Amino acid sequence: MAGKSDRSTLTLALISFLLLLLLSRSDSAPQPFRRDPGHPQWHHGAFHDVRESVRSDVRSMLHSRAEVPFQVPLEVNVVLVGFNGDGGYRYNLDVQKLEEFLKLSFPTHRPSCLETGELLDIEHHLIYNVFPAGQAEMIALEKAMKEAMVPAGTARETDFGREVPLFEVEATAVEAVFQKFYSYIFYTETVGFELNTDPDRPSPASIFVVNFDKVRMDPRNKEVDLDSFMFSTIGNLSEEDMKKQEGDYIYRYRYNGGGATQVWLSSDRFVVVDLSAGPCTYGKIETEEGSVSTRTMPRIRNVVLSKGSGAGTVSDHSSHEIFVGQLSSLISTTVEHVVAPDVRFETADLTTRLLIPIIVLQNHNRYNIMQAGHNYSIDTTEIESELRKMVHNEQEVVVIGGSHALHRHEKLAIAVSKAMRGHSLQETRKDGRFHVHTKTYLDGAILKEEMGVVVKTVKTHMLH
Repeated sequence: MAGKSDRSTLTLALISFLLLLLLSRSDSAPQPFRRDPGHPQWHHGAFHDVRESVRSDVRSMLHSRAEVPFQVPLEVNVVLVGFNGDGGYRYNLDVQKLEEFLKLSFPTHRPSCLETGELLDIEHHLIYNVFPAGQAEMIALEKAMKEAMVPAGTARETDFGREVPLFEVEATAVEAVFQKFYSYIFYTETVGFELNTDPDRPSPASIFVVNFDKVRMDPRNKEVDLDSFMFSTIGNLSEEDMKKQEGDYIYRYRYNGGGATQVWLSSDRFVVVDLSAGPCTYGKIETEEGSVSTRTMPRIRNVVLSKGSGAGTVSDHSSHEIFVGQLSSLISTTVEHVVAPDVRFETADLTTRLLIPIIVLQNHNRYNIMQAGHNYSIDTTEIESELRKMVHNEQEVVVIGGSHALHRHEKLAIAVSKAMRGHSLQETRKDGRFHVHTKTYLDGAILKEEMGVVVKTVKTHMLH
């Protein structure tokens, strides 16, 4: 009996040792977004070094006030995903060449003031950092994209006019993975997906330029195991595979149910530009400014495949040079409109306490609109909560509300009466009869003007 118990104890100990060995091996297995000692992936750390140059520039400005505009360094990080011979069309982009082109072509940016229409007294000295993403991180993003794709009917190709399946991706569903990638690059500590609650906290600005392999992440193909591509060598494509890189489908993004796009701004300090999505259009066809056409974003297909001699032929050297120029122009536009946009007001409001009155004038006494429980009730608590998100942490928001009977204020009642307008609507109902409806509405511009007249009248009476 003692021998059997010793053998069973030895067996249990051996099983426990094997389980510990398997767990240790699984923990040490390579994973995406994991930082180990001696990790081969280079990570950015120059963001914190820019602060010293800011201090020196401030010191020089204080000693020489005649220097206008004031030079302010601004770091722009461009992360290339799928441009290391592992993404769509296996396209390989020279990172150093793109960085040098950006520094030579777009070295500075000077924002304007929308209030005055003049340039600000500061000028951003742009510091570009361009670096490629790792293969494991790219596959992890493709895996998240594949899981988030939802069928949305069909769409027509721009080049050939064929109708192909259309898939849509809710950007908020994949934003957590991009946020994890952002934290992995810049050493920002996040647990899961947490929004940046402090808008004044310094954070590196980043532009993710994406070139996914559409064939590899085709949501209709369930046989492709993306995990197998994490750390294995991704082979080159044949001439026939090059022709099929579009995957015979189109996908696009929607952020919180908004318009279809291939570019979206996150809730943190990064923007995603997906060159393999779309193309998407927005705005009028006749106008160039403010609209997005099928040629606004550069396409890898136009670079790799030559139209003149059939698909599969590698384009000449000029096509790659044009693509670098188009991509640099796209990055510069992103900096001007997203990273360092124009400001609305020339002088920043340093108010520590913000008082917002909500005055309601009503012509009935059936219910109080400031109390909850009615169809048109005003929730002042929710308004105050949203306002706190728009101001700085040290600013105090005070919202006060009140309801007044309109018939007790003669001048205001006259102003409201003058601002009332009617809109006639002619329509034919199902019975075939022609009906005319008049809808009454309040013209906001006229009401504002009449309110100004009331204020001037009241001031005049108070002076007399």
